Amino acid sequence: MNSKLLNLARRFPHSDSTSSMMLANLTFGNMRSKGTPLILVPGLFGTKENWIQVGKDLSQRLGCMVFAVENRNHGSFSKAASMTYEEMADDLVGFIDWVRKITGEDKVNLHGHSMGGKAVTQLATTPEYSSRIKSLIVEDMSPLGYPLKRAEYLECIKQMIATDMNKSRSEVMAELGEKVSKVLLYQFVRGNLGEDVNGKAHWICNLNVIDETYIYLLSHDIRFGVFDGPTLFQRAPGSGFLPAAHKNRVEKMFPMVQFAETAWSNHWIHADDPKFFVDSICEFLEEPDQLGMRAYI
Repeated sequence: MNSKLLNLARRFPHSDSTSSMMLANLTFGNMRSKGTPLILVPGLFGTKENWIQVGKDLSQRLGCMVFAVENRNHGSFSKAASMTYEEMADDLVGFIDWVRKITGEDKVNLHGHSMGGKAVTQLATTPEYSSRIKSLIVEDMSPLGYPLKRAEYLECIKQMIATDMNKSRSEVMAELGEKVSKVLLYQFVRGNLGEDVNGKAHWICNLNVIDETYIYLLSHDIRFGVFDGPTLFQRAPGSGFLPAAHKNRVEKMFPMVQFAETAWSNHWIHADDPKFFVDSICEFLEEPDQLGMRAYI
């Protein structure tokens, strides 16, 4: 039963916060597992299904339960009118407390990719939250914002909003396939497209709120706070999401930080280079004080 997919969509009893949302999740592993649970938090347009293979692999390698969640305004459950990093961190705290309750573990290991990476950074550097985190892993994301607008994402959102949804899912995907240039971005968009019982396509994500908050999500700075636990930043040097100019700030916020660089992957390391992704996480969590990392220049 190790690394068996337990639930395809589970809601959890939530925290007392009135602003936090219930997060859907996939669960990998066995309830009898004794290792520290690992939670995977996706980026913009990311869904829990994006993590099935690496979630199984991580659960098998680490001997722990692994949970892949969906952020607010992603997936079917958690629709909200706003989408700040503080709110996403609060959502995650509620989920973490549920995981702690069902596993009996006092702390969790927390991973976040891209937007999810900034959300877990927000959480870990918030004093009243940080005690829940044993180790932190951030996949190709800086805690600081960017002056650029990432034109490919803006264009993708524009094309999604402009798409005629009075069609079948396959027809909509064929249309978007001609407009969305990046293959991986197209795949993430595809994961957000559903179809109702009448065969009509619809967006699973809350596209209007994502459109309204996109510039904030990219440009927001998390400049204050410190997480003094073991931290790993996984970096794709060519993506531009973790610039060399941000290294000093990262080291100040995370005094125990280590860096692992993939040789060729783009921004979606877990999809581009899953072996590196899984290996670097396992080595870090198994020996967080002894992992030799490539230089972050």
